[in-house]
Amino acid sequence: MRRSFSGPLLLLGIGAFFLWRNLHPEAPVFDLLAQYWPFVLIAWGLLRLIEGLIWYREGVRGSFSGGEIFLVILICMAGSGIWQAREHGVRFMHSGLDFWGQEYEFPVSATTSAAGMKRIVFENPRGNIKVTGGDSKDVTVTGRKLINAYKREDADRANGATPVEIVPQGDRLVVRTNQDRAMSNQRVADDLEVTVPRGLAVESRGAAGDYEIGDVEGDVEINSSHGDVRLSKVGGNVRLDVSHSDLIRAVDVKGRLDLQGRGSDVELENVAGQVTINGSFSGTLGFKNLAKPLHFEGTHGTELSAQAVPGQINMDLGEFSANGIVGPIRLVSRARDIKLEQFTQSVELDTERGDIEITPGKLPLAPIQSRSGSGKIELLLPEKASFRLEATAERGGAVNDFGPQIKERSEGRSATLAGVVGDGPLIKLTANRGSISVRKEGTQPSEVLPDTPKDGDSRAVRPPKAPKAPKDLSDSEIKM
Repeated sequence: MRRSFSGPLLLLGIGAFFLWRNLHPEAPVFDLLAQYWPFVLIAWGLLRLIEGLIWYREGVRGSFSGGEIFLVILICMAGSGIWQAREHGVRFMHSGLDFWGQEYEFPVSATTSAAGMKRIVFENPRGNIKVTGGDSKDVTVTGRKLINAYKREDADRANGATPVEIVPQGDRLVVRTNQDRAMSNQRVADDLEVTVPRGLAVESRGAAGDYEIGDVEGDVEINSSHGDVRLSKVGGNVRLDVSHSDLIRAVDVKGRLDLQGRGSDVELENVAGQVTINGSFSGTLGFKNLAKPLHFEGTHGTELSAQAVPGQINMDLGEFSANGIVGPIRLVSRARDIKLEQFTQSVELDTERGDIEITPGKLPLAPIQSRSGSGKIELLLPEKASFRLEATAERGGAVNDFGPQIKERSEGRSATLAGVVGDGPLIKLTANRGSISVRKEGTQPSEVLPDTPKDGDSRAVRPPKAPKAPKDLSDSEIKM
C-alpha cells in the first residue's frame, strides 16, 4: 500500500494557519474556526479523492486507516463544540477565551455633597479607580461600566441592576458599584474617575483593578487581589495590601508607608514617614529620598533595614546597589552582588552567593561587618582612614594596600589580614569561598587576585608573589 500525502499537506495548512495567527494577533481565530472548520474535512476529502484516482490508475488499493477514522471523529467533535460555544456567547479575545459573551459599554455619573465627611470608601470588585483631590466640597464620579453579556438586552438589564451609588454612612461616603447584583453569566467592571475634597481619606477594597490616587491630604488604604497602584502627593499615611501587582509606585508621601503582598516592581520616592515592606517582589525595587527608617523583609530570605535613605537604593533578584544611606544598615541576601557607597553609621552585610564592594567615602569610618559565602569582597577606603581590620579569606587570597601595619598570613588554602591603622572602628570581613581586597580609594590594587573559584573547584585563590631580588655579586664572581 502506498503512503498518503494528504496528512502532511494538512499539517502544512494547519501550521500556516496558526503562524498567520501569531503574526496577526488581532485576527478573530475563534470565530473563523467556529464558522469554517468543516473546510478541514472538505480539503482532506478532496486530497484523498485525488489520491484514490491516482492509485486506481496504478492498480493500487487504498482505504482509510483506523487512525484516520478516529481523527475524523475527533475533528467533528471539536468543530461542533467550538461552534456551539460561539452560539452561546463564548468569544476568543486577545487575552484568551471570554465566557461572558460580547462587551457592552455604559456611561457612569454620580455626584453628592461631602460636607462633614472624613473618608470615602470604594466597593468596586472589578475595575480601575482614579481619585484626584480638589477644592470642591462635592464628590463627583464619572467613568464607564463594561458589561459582558450574550445579548444587548441582557447587558441593558445588568446595567439597570448595577447602578453606581454614593451612600453616606456616618462620617464616610461609600461609592458602591453593586456588581454582585448581576447575573452569574454576566461580568461587570466599573472604571471610575473620582474627584474628592482634598482633605478626605481614601479607602478601597477590590478584587481586581488598578489604582491611581493623587493630591489628597488624608490617609490612603488599599486592599486588592490584583492590580497596580500609583500614588502621588499624599498628605497622610499609606497602607497597601496587594496580592499581585506589576508596579507599586508612591511619590511625595508625607506620612508613613506600609506595603505587603506580592508583585514585581516597587518605586518609592520622597517619603517623609517610616517605610515598612513585607512580601515577595521579584522585579526592580527602587528607593529614593526616604527620610525615616526603611525596613524590608522578603519571602526569599532577604532582609534590609536602614535608618534613612537620603540617597537611593536599587535592588533586583541579582544585584543590590546603594548610595547615600544612613545606618545602622543591615542587609541579608541569599544570592546578590552588593555594592554599597557613601554611607554613614554601622554596616552589616551577608550574602550566600555574590560579590561585595564597599566604599564608605567619608571619614570617620563606621564599623563594618561583611560576609560572602561564595564571592569576593573588595573594600575601598579613604587614604587617611583609621581602622582595625580582621579579614579572612577561607578559600582564597588577600590583597592589602595599607602597608606593613596590616599583616598578611597564609595557612593552607586560607589567607588573613589583621592589623591596626590609626585609631578607628573594627572592620570584619569574611569570604568563605573567595578573595578579599583592601585598598585605597581611587587607586588600583598593588596585586591582582585571580577570579573567585567556581563551586567544586578545590584550588585555593592566592595572589602572585613578587620574585626575590638577586644577590649582589662580588668582583671575583663576575670574573669567573
